Amino acid sequence: MIHLLRWLFGWIRLEAEGGFPERLLNLAAREGIELWGVRRYGIKLTASCPARQYRMLRSPARRAGMRLHVKKRHGVPFTLHRYRSRSGLLVGLTLFIVILQLFSQRIWIVEVRGSKKVDKEKILGVMQEFGVREGADLSNLDIPTLQLQTLRKLPELAWCVVNLQGSIAYVDVTERISPPELSNPDCPSNIKAARDGRIISIEVYTGQSMVQKGDAVAQGMLLVSGIIESSVGPILKRSQARILAQTVRVLEVSVPLKEKQLLATGERILRPCLHIFTLNIPMFTDGKIEQQNKLSITRNMLNVNGISLPLGIICKSYELMEYRDIVRTESQAKELAKKRLKEKKKELAGVEIIMENEKGELKNGRYVLSGVYDCIEDICMEEELVIE
Repeated sequence: MIHLLRWLFGWIRLEAEGGFPERLLNLAAREGIELWGVRRYGIKLTASCPARQYRMLRSPARRAGMRLHVKKRHGVPFTLHRYRSRSGLLVGLTLFIVILQLFSQRIWIVEVRGSKKVDKEKILGVMQEFGVREGADLSNLDIPTLQLQTLRKLPELAWCVVNLQGSIAYVDVTERISPPELSNPDCPSNIKAARDGRIISIEVYTGQSMVQKGDAVAQGMLLVSGIIESSVGPILKRSQARILAQTVRVLEVSVPLKEKQLLATGERILRPCLHIFTLNIPMFTDGKIEQQNKLSITRNMLNVNGISLPLGIICKSYELMEYRDIVRTESQAKELAKKRLKEKKKELAGVEIIMENEKGELKNGRYVLSGVYDCIEDICMEEELVIE
C-alpha cells in the first residue's frame, strides 16, 4: 500500500553532496520529511523522498552545507507531465478506465445452460423480461425474486438459478420431468364408439359389454357400460376394453390448374449491423424494404474460449418475394395431388388399411383426388361415468 501511494503521488530520487550528511538527516527528521533508501558514498548522499516534500528539504540542506540534485523522478504526476503534449493519449486512457469500470458493473453475456427440451431463446426472452439482458446494471438485479418469477413463467422448468461470474450471467436450469399419467381405476367410466363401423372383435377387461361381434355401430354409441348389475345391486366400474371394427375413412385433396403463389424472386438484400454490446450500428444506407420478403438472421459474434462475446456482425438477409401466376397441366396437377394425398394419409398411421380406392377428376378448374379406405381400428373412446 505504501509503494502504491508513493507511486500515485510521485517521489524523487535525490543526491546531496558536501557539508554534513548526518546533520541533513537529523534536520529532515526533525521537520517531518520522509526519507528512505538512504545511501552514502564518501561525501555524497543519495535518498528518496515524496515529491511534495522535496522543496521542504532545501532549507535543511543549506543549514547542513549540502547541495541537492534530482537524479530521477517517479510516479503518476511525472508520467502525466511527460505526456502533457499528447492530450489524446491521456483522454483515451481516462476513457478506457471509466469504460472498464462501467463495463465491470454490467452484464454483457447471458448464457443458458442445462436446457434440452425447452427452447433457449424462450428462456432468454423471459430473462430479458425480468431484467437479465446485455447491458443490465448488476446492482439493480434481485436474483432470488427473478428466479422465482422465471419458474412461475416457465412451469416446464423445475429449477432455475442465475450465477454471475464477472460480466457473464449463467442461467442454469433443470427441466421438469412430467410424471406419467396414471389412469384412476376408482373412477367409473363407459366406453363409446369413436366412429361408425362394424365390430369384428371384442375384448372386454372390465365393464359390461353392450354389443356383439358383427354389430354395426354409430359414433357415440355405448359399447361397454361401467354399470354392472349384481345380486347386491348395481356396481360402478371403470370400463376397459379393446374393440376392433371395420371402418371407412375418406380423404380428399384438390389442386387448382391456375393460381397465384408467393414465390422467391431470387434476389436478396443484405443488411449488416455492427453489434457492440447493446448497440446495433447499421452498415448500410438503404431505406425501408417495401416489397414482401422472407427474413433470416445470422449472428457472427466474437468467440473466446467457447464464449460468444457481445461483439460482432449481425446480418439480416431479406429474400424478396412476389406473387406469380402458376399454370399447371392436368398431369402436373395429378402428380401434385398424389403427393399431397400421400402426406395426408399419415393421419391413418395408427390404423390398418385393408383396402383403398383412389379416384381423381377435374372439377371447376381443380384436380380433385379422393381416397376411400377400408380400415380396421380400435374404436374405443373412454368417457367418465357421471352419476347424478
